[in-house]
Amino acid sequence: MRDFLRLIGVWALTGGMCAAQVGPPACGAGGGVRPGRPTDASIRATAASAAGDPTFLLAAEPMPNFGVARFRLQDYAECIGENGCYWADLDAQWVRAEAALEHVLAGRKEGEKLAVVLDIDETSLTNYCEMRREDYGFIVQMYNVWMASPESAMVIPGALRLFNKARAAGVDVFFITGRADELRQATERNLAAAGYKGWRGLALRTGPQKTMPTIDYKSEERQKIVAQGYRIVMSVGDQWSDLKGTATAEVSVKLPNPFYYLP
Repeated sequence: MRDFLRLIGVWALTGGMCAAQVGPPACGAGGGVRPGRPTDASIRATAASAAGDPTFLLAAEPMPNFGVARFRLQDYAECIGENGCYWADLDAQWVRAEAALEHVLAGRKEGEKLAVVLDIDETSLTNYCEMRREDYGFIVQMYNVWMASPESAMVIPGALRLFNKARAAGVDVFFITGRADELRQATERNLAAAGYKGWRGLALRTGPQKTMPTIDYKSEERQKIVAQGYRIVMSVGDQWSDLKGTATAEVSVKLPNPFYYLP
């Protein structure tokens, strides 16, 4: 399996497996690239020009400028400039995951109970429009209102493709999310509105789980799936904490997420 996954990676990077031509979803008012905003190239040109001027006394700057980093992130998310396209990179990883799932299913044994585990935020659903509206910050109250709203039923196409392939092959799909259980009704509604139909389980943090480290919480929930007699063939998430720990999948797929980090 390791050799197969390595082969998929090389194949994808060399163009053997092409991601769909994808871009950012359509969002409402707020956010977006402001007219007249400096480009990454112009910022680098300004710095290079100043560095070559002997009348400038330059400061040591070991940390990157946060504003400039945010411009680069915005370019990557909007698929403009020279920094690539987040959505294309995301879809390319889903293409690799689909191929890996097909390989695993080719060797399944009769009567086996197989499971795929999916994270939700930035894995199955995207919060991009809210992140964009907050200028890629994180305002808890605004974010929670967004996740509870019908607006947040924004599907990540690659996730839905893999979900449907798994279901068509008789594989049960479980969602394990770090969201609090108070968002269960909204989460169920938005998953269904995004096209996810027929999942086997949906785990949200409840009780003591709300203060548990993410790795421990998700390990605990995966162990519950294994205890039901399932073989977890694949787990997909945008954070390392979605994937590491115990009761891990045979194939763990790490998606790109340049927006935030959850330990």
